Amino acid sequence: MNTRTLSIAISFLLTLIASIGMSDPVKGADAKDQSEIEYIDRTLEVEGQEYKWTIMIPPSAKKGGSGLLFLHGLGETGDNGKSHLKVGLPPAVEQNPETWPFILIVPQKPTRSDWDFHESAVIEMLDQAIEEGFVDPDKLAITGLSQGGHGTLSIAANHPERFVAAAPICGYAQIAFDEKGDSVPLPSMSEYRILMLDVAEKIKDIPIWLFHGENDSAVPVLSSRAMNHTLESVGADVKYTEFPGVDHDSWDPAYEMKELADWFIEHTQE
Repeated sequence: MNTRTLSIAISFLLTLIASIGMSDPVKGADAKDQSEIEYIDRTLEVEGQEYKWTIMIPPSAKKGGSGLLFLHGLGETGDNGKSHLKVGLPPAVEQNPETWPFILIVPQKPTRSDWDFHESAVIEMLDQAIEEGFVDPDKLAITGLSQGGHGTLSIAANHPERFVAAAPICGYAQIAFDEKGDSVPLPSMSEYRILMLDVAEKIKDIPIWLFHGENDSAVPVLSSRAMNHTLESVGADVKYTEFPGVDHDSWDPAYEMKELADWFIEHTQE
């Protein structure tokens, strides 16, 4: 092979290698883009209080389709616009986005007070998401953990027409509050039963799946056992899962269950 022929061969080979090297990264970038979750960060002011909230769109979700409202626990309270995405459902969706084909609406409440005191802001967020075409108002479910488990029961009870399913995790029924918005024990068990029955009557037409850890040291497991019994007594469509040996963080095994995601899919696509 003479020098000119060798030069042409080397040039052709380098061009071929370059074209191969360029094609793979493009394909990789496309694949990455298709698997990424989109986060839309929002700020809302209601009654002089500023709220941060996020719309999460996994690649498996369809805009204008099924939606999930997720309410965080006490530990994620704040105004940084980040903590509400660190615990519970959002990380579960990040780990298995194909399992959760829902657009998530994730508020962050700015104060320690229960979700009862932030209900108007939550409803405004839902209204905005619906008006902007992110979710179908007839395909919306609600879930939350701990303080957010209580918020799930409370907000669903006050707006049962908005939700097709609800899954409170290590939550509790309606309770009393002090002037700061912190929860305080009710004066008597009989009064607590009356309030649980009131909640149960309001949500009895919504499919409910309760979760709790057997060894919960923060919210007694009796709260979900009693809520389950009360819902059964009024003829509600209720399921109850108790995790043996699990403490307060029962949201981890709950949101890892594909059965829970499938249950939400079943009810939001009816």
